[in-house]
Amino acid sequence: MELRRRAPRIKTDWLGLCRLDDDPDSVVRDCRVIDISLLGVGVEVFSDGDDRLVGRVLVVEVEPPIGSSVRLRLSGQVMNQGRTPAGLTRVGLQFVGLSETERAVLEVIEQLKMFW
Repeated sequence: MELRRRAPRIKTDWLGLCRLDDDPDSVVRDCRVIDISLLGVGVEVFSDGDDRLVGRVLVVEVEPPIGSSVRLRLSGQVMNQGRTPAGLTRVGLQFVGLSETERAVLEVIEQLKMFW
């Protein structure tokens, strides 16, 4: 079976914090956004836990390297989950219900990829 990406990905290395959106008592964990596209993001969660995240909504807050005055809140449904060779949890988030403004911001990020 051939896997195809539905949108080009931009490699990133943005450190941030993540938490489950549907659980106010969930632990906030350190994480890293490793790629972003118009459809979603790839995230490494710094956790050795065995949380089952597929189908849940994860919120990630990052400060991309365009200045400390800009903070992004990325939210999406976990579509896949796996382990990295380093033992971290790797998840793929799909954005759901983006507004026109949110889509425009993602398009700007795509245009700025040459600066990262």
